[in-house]
Amino acid sequence: MKICPVCHTENDEDSLYCKKCATSFFEAEEEEENDHKKRDKVKKQKKVKNKTKTKYKTKVQKVKAPKEKQKSSFFSKFLVFVLLLIVIALAGVVGVFAYHYYQENNIEVPNVVGYSYEEATAILKEAKLSFQQKEELTTDEEEVGIVLKQSKRAGSKTHENAVITLTVGVLDTRVIVPDVLGLTLEEAIHTLNQVGISYQVVYEESEEEENIVLKQSIRSGKEINNTESITLTISISGDEDSSSDSSVPEDDSSSEEEENNNEIIEEK
Repeated sequence: MKICPVCHTENDEDSLYCKKCATSFFEAEEEEENDHKKRDKVKKQKKVKNKTKTKYKTKVQKVKAPKEKQKSSFFSKFLVFVLLLIVIALAGVVGVFAYHYYQENNIEVPNVVGYSYEEATAILKEAKLSFQQKEELTTDEEEVGIVLKQSKRAGSKTHENAVITLTVGVLDTRVIVPDVLGLTLEEAIHTLNQVGISYQVVYEESEEEENIVLKQSIRSGKEINNTESITLTISISGDEDSSSDSSVPEDDSSSEEEENNNEIIEEK
């Protein structure tokens, strides 16, 4: 059976033309053969092209690089090696400096509060720290010369030779001057002794009642150091001799001194 390639009609084996469309079986066979030949040529051409490409590639791979290129590649490798050594050296130097910096900035601040100033400074010197003193007035005698505060808290980290400010207690000797005007000399002396102020007495004739404080050299309410002395002006009568009739009440300390002086005079 022959099948027409055009209309796909079945024909007898010995038929030369299609009984339906009259297509010549001989021409169709020639066309098929030509098509096969063309396909074979195309395949062969592709194979030749592929072979030439592979040959060209293998030839290029086999070609050796010139000597100049080999020298340049060696020089570039050497430069890379040198740069690598430099980087490693720099990393080592940076590491050493970083360790040094860490050691210098990793000093723990000791606790010196409650120690005397001398003990505190010795502890700070041992820790490689510097110090400076700051005074703070206190009325508690037990706090005198003792470190009350420190500028950096204990346990914190700081660098070498960092300055730590130590607040040290100093006895507060300041007092407020009381008002003794109009008091008798005995009352004024008693008031001044209570606040710890020393005094001097001068007399002045006055019409006021005798033995009364007319003036005080430092005004009342002023803050002074207890080592300062205040002068009291006491009234006396003009008719009587101040040296014979007027007398200044004395403290126990002054009376003891007089007794000692009297004893010396008696011995003489």
